[in-house]
Amino acid sequence: MAYAADTSSVASDRGIVVSGAVKDFDLGRGKRLRAVDGVSFEISKGEFVAVIGPSGCGKSTLLNMIAGLESVDEGEILIDDYVVNRVEPKDRNIAMVFQSYALYPAMTVRDNVIFGLKQRKVSKEQIEKSLKYFSKMLQIDQLLERKPAQLSGGQRQRVAMGRALVREPHIFLFDEPLSNLDAKLRVEMRHEINKLHEQLGTTMIYVTHDQVEAMSLATRIAVMNEGIIQQIGTPQEIYDKPNSVFVADFIGSPAINLIHGTFSKDGAALNFIPEEQKDDVKISLSDYFFESEPKDGQQIIFGFRPEHIRLPDEVLKKKMKVELKPTLIELTGYEKEVSFEFYGKEITGRLPRHIHTELGKPISLSIDLTEISIFDRESTLRI
Repeated sequence: MAYAADTSSVASDRGIVVSGAVKDFDLGRGKRLRAVDGVSFEISKGEFVAVIGPSGCGKSTLLNMIAGLESVDEGEILIDDYVVNRVEPKDRNIAMVFQSYALYPAMTVRDNVIFGLKQRKVSKEQIEKSLKYFSKMLQIDQLLERKPAQLSGGQRQRVAMGRALVREPHIFLFDEPLSNLDAKLRVEMRHEINKLHEQLGTTMIYVTHDQVEAMSLATRIAVMNEGIIQQIGTPQEIYDKPNSVFVADFIGSPAINLIHGTFSKDGAALNFIPEEQKDDVKISLSDYFFESEPKDGQQIIFGFRPEHIRLPDEVLKKKMKVELKPTLIELTGYEKEVSFEFYGKEITGRLPRHIHTELGKPISLSIDLTEISIFDRESTLRI
């Protein structure tokens, strides 16, 4: 039974539901690798969700499970409220764009784009109509008689996207689609994919290790590590309120600054005492919203992002004035990234280019205490 026929009357807003999904791989000699470990999440129709994480975290395996290219060992995957665990990939009404483009080298662009439609025995009239519409949208209408070898990397990726688009699927799956392109082309193709989502409003899942792609494209981001989704939320939520040290450290470039120390409670005064210090320094946490207030003496981690090291004259609701000596200065264009030593740890600040800095010469700065994150040192979870 064709999957598309089953879903035509479904009115649910839930595009994809993954419930307790597990995938194990047999490594031989009695060893097994759990690539996806009890993953659960929902994606509404029309959402653009990026799945991001380090190499080997299970993100591509999860995408392949949704596509039907990998079996589901435990749990369920639903598309439009239908369980598709045993539904063939061709019957799931999805289209996938791969990192390698997966174009047929002997075929023209035209034949590559319409190949799937011909296999499904779509009428010639409909094929030509779809080809004309989507080739113009992707600006490949002047390339239809060329072979893939005659195209640039960006043009090949547009052709791969065109082949997916003409099928007019319910769901698009992207697996590291831009990783083979140079930096300039990646930016251009990000814009193309963004426009595509705005025009079509189709549900999209986008697997990447590039956090810039995830932050700029997605309506929500799922951060994966060791087969588990560590956090899922809007790009701003993930960046501003990471729920663990892993998420905080993985998202953001330069990485978040993390200082180990102790939580101190003296009456109503809540403070952070850095681990490595010569003076009796206490950093006020009285304005921090604790999800669960730690105990006096508990080991915690104090986190703040490079852009939260500010100039001393900036008006901030709550700040800590510091004198810091630059140990490394890197000009990145409009800004510069400056490394400092801060209570035994190297931290990084992102400062305007015009601010004068010299190696080893102290500079007066402030840390914005309204933008910090606090984590329990043992569990590494946000508190």
